[in-house]
Amino acid sequence: MLDWILLILLLIIAFLIIWQFVGYPFLMALYSKRKKQIKSDSNFTPFVTILVPTFNEERVIERRIDNLNRLEYPKDKYEIIVVDSGSTDNTIPIVEEIIRGSYSHPKVRIVKEKTRNGKASAINFGCDFAIGEIILVTDANCVFDEQVLSKIIPHFKNPATGAVGGQFKVLNPEKNPLAASTQFYWDLEYLMRLGETELDSACLFHGEINAWRKDIVRADLKMLSEDLDMVLQIKEKGYKVAYEPEAVVYEPAPTTIEDQIKQRKRTSIGTIQCIFKHWRYLIIPGDKYRSLIFPSHKTLVVLSPFLLMAFILISAILIMLGKATLVLFSAISLVLIFGLLFWGLMRIKRKLIKNSNENANRSSISKLLKYVLLNEYLLLLAWRDFLLRRYSVLWEKAESTRS
Repeated sequence: MLDWILLILLLIIAFLIIWQFVGYPFLMALYSKRKKQIKSDSNFTPFVTILVPTFNEERVIERRIDNLNRLEYPKDKYEIIVVDSGSTDNTIPIVEEIIRGSYSHPKVRIVKEKTRNGKASAINFGCDFAIGEIILVTDANCVFDEQVLSKIIPHFKNPATGAVGGQFKVLNPEKNPLAASTQFYWDLEYLMRLGETELDSACLFHGEINAWRKDIVRADLKMLSEDLDMVLQIKEKGYKVAYEPEAVVYEPAPTTIEDQIKQRKRTSIGTIQCIFKHWRYLIIPGDKYRSLIFPSHKTLVVLSPFLLMAFILISAILIMLGKATLVLFSAISLVLIFGLLFWGLMRIKRKLIKNSNENANRSSISKLLKYVLLNEYLLLLAWRDFLLRRYSVLWEKAESTRS
C-alpha cells in the first residue's frame, strides 16, 4: 500500500515540476497567439511622470536622461524626476548640469532623499513631487525604445486597467553565455505575460519598466520586490495589469556568477515576502489570476527546489522498496512528456519571437540546464536568508550590468 501511495505522490510532484517548467509556459504561449492590438488615440495623452531612482549612477545617468528625452510622446505631457538616494559620486552634479542646460519640455527635475532607504522609499518620495496622473518607474542603467510611452499609455484609456508593464530585453546576450541564457528566460517570460494578459492579468511587471495610476498604490518600504508587491496591491483593488510587448526596455544582464547570485537571490526573497504578505488574497481562488496565473508563475517557482528534492527522495525510497522498474518506466514517460511540451513551446517561440537573439536560440541544453540548476540553488539561498532575516531593502547593484 505504501509503495502505491508514494508512486501517486511521485506522479503529482512530477506533474507540478513539468507544469512549472514547460506546461504552463506552453499553455500561455498558446494564449499569447490571441493577443489583440491596442488602438492608439492621439487625443488621449494624460500627463506622465517618469521616476528614475538613483544611487551612485554617474556612469549611466546622462545617457539615461538623454534616452528619456527622446521618447515619442508630446514633450509637454511628461516629466522626468531623478530621485537620488544619497549618492556619494557625481550623480547629482551631472543631473543638475543637465537641468541647467535642458529645454523646458520634457521638464527634468531632481529630488533628494537625505538617506538611502531602498527603491520603494525612493518611489514613494518621487511620487510626492510628481504631477503626472500616470507614474512610470524605471532604472538608471536601462534604455527605452522610443515608443515606450506611445505604446503603454493607450492601455490606460480602459478604466479597468490599473497598471501596464513592458517587455524586457537583454542588451548583451551575444557577449556572454550567462547573458544568453538570461535572454532565453526572458523570452519565456514574454510568452507567458502575453498569454496571461489575454487570460486575465500579467502576473507581474518589470522593475525596469512599469506604469500605474498614481492614486491607487504606494510602494511598501519593507518589500525587496516592490514591483511584484505593487501588482498584488493593484489586483486586490480590482484592477487589471496589462503587458505591452512593443514597449521595450533594454538592460545588460549579469555576466558573472556573483552578480547573478546577487540579483536573482534578491528577487527570489522578494517573491517569498510577497506570498507571505498577501497569502489571504492569494489563497482564495476567486479569479484566474489567483487560481492559475500566480500559483503557476510564482508560487511553484519558489517551491521548485523542494519539489525536485522530494522527487529524488521518493524515487530512491521506491527503488529500495523494489519498484525500480516502475520508477524507471514513470521517469521515461515523464521525460517524453517534458520533451514533447518543450518542443512545442520552442516552435511557438520561434514563430512569435522573430527577432530573438540567435545566441539565445542556440543555447545548448547543457547550458540551459546549468542555468536552471543555478537558479534552483539561488532559491534555496533565498529561503535560507528569508527565514534567517538576512536581507536588506537597500538594493545592491550588479556592477556587470552598469556597462
